Amino acid sequence: MTPDKPAWPSLEKQLTAAKSPSGSALEKLIKANQDFQLLAPEEANDEAGLPLWLRVYWRKNHPDVPHPKTNPGAGYPDVLHTIHNWMLIHPDLPWGSAGDPTRKKGGQR
Repeated sequence: MTPDKPAWPSLEKQLTAAKSPSGSALEKLIKANQDFQLLAPEEANDEAGLPLWLRVYWRKNHPDVPHPKTNPGAGYPDVLHTIHNWMLIHPDLPWGSAGDPTRKKGGQR
């Protein structure tokens, strides 16, 4: 692994780490947020405590929020840790915006 070519985790590893039920809204959300080029290479192995797919989701939805180069994990709001825990406990709740393919029709956020 080099800084230019970080070792991103496989999709399978991410799904296993999240204990995501097959076919769940959480699984769909994880699969839809694999655009790791949105992240700093240093994030592949940092200790920020947020899964990379959630960071990608955050960055897709908040492209104007600056992310520090020296500590990329500091660019994420603390509430993402709470949201992440909620997602793990409730993997079938719809997530995302109304146009998000992981969101169920008529579902509540």
